[in-house]
Amino acid sequence: MSLSRFFKEPLLHFVLIGAALFAIHARVNPSSRENSEGTIVVSAGRIEQLAAIFAKTWQRAPTAEELKGLIDDFVLEEVYYRKAVEMGIDQDDTMIRRRLRQKLEFLTDDTVALATPSDADLARYLSEHSGDFRTDPTYTFRQVFFNPGKHGADPLPEIRKRADELRGGGEVTGDATLLPEGLEKATSQTIDGTFGIGFVQKLAELKPGIWSDPIPSAFGLHLVRVEGTTPGELPSLEKIRPIVEREWANQRRIEARAAFNAELLKGIVVEVEWPESGKAPEVEK
Repeated sequence: MSLSRFFKEPLLHFVLIGAALFAIHARVNPSSRENSEGTIVVSAGRIEQLAAIFAKTWQRAPTAEELKGLIDDFVLEEVYYRKAVEMGIDQDDTMIRRRLRQKLEFLTDDTVALATPSDADLARYLSEHSGDFRTDPTYTFRQVFFNPGKHGADPLPEIRKRADELRGGGEVTGDATLLPEGLEKATSQTIDGTFGIGFVQKLAELKPGIWSDPIPSAFGLHLVRVEGTTPGELPSLEKIRPIVEREWANQRRIEARAAFNAELLKGIVVEVEWPESGKAPEVEK
């Protein structure tokens, strides 16, 4: 196995994550190894952490009196915590269980966040997920609007006649509307946001430069002439590097959490005791 491939092995990633988790835990809880049952050790690392949290909140360092208050509050919090654990209050508490899981997930996420992708990593990710970064095509078009309710029980024959007039070079006036007479270099989001969902798909089916037959929208019927299109493209890595880096990091986070979950579940035997009916409870949809 080559050295580069070795460093890409998922098992190695998990080992590194696990080691980093222990390091982070030791840093965040530097007194945990020293505490005996009747002793609370407030280490220098803990005091630095309390002062840093205060400074981040109040935008200044705590005074000596305020720092003493923070230490006193930490000690009282620790006493309450120990007493609660001693009484078993932490057992079978859904909120506590979720919070502990969340904290562990935060630690794994923070560990993965330490990784810095190379240009090759980002280029490969961009290539493998090109569809997520490709820009939408744009359309420039004109349209003439018709309100079907103003053109009899069957408005299509009349509107098709207007379409023939436009194709012959004539001018046609449609019905009053607040819709624009056309859009220039508009994306699918803009077009569907203006004319209703699905309208851009109908534009994609039209031949440029030719007035269409009546096509429906959320508002009525339209004669449309597409005057130009710009195909979507995949931007270079240099143009969207921050976006690709963010998505790459998110993918790494998902993969690392999945690997961590799988490792946690190794050797775990799950016994599901179904209700007496023998059926799983129905899930509301």
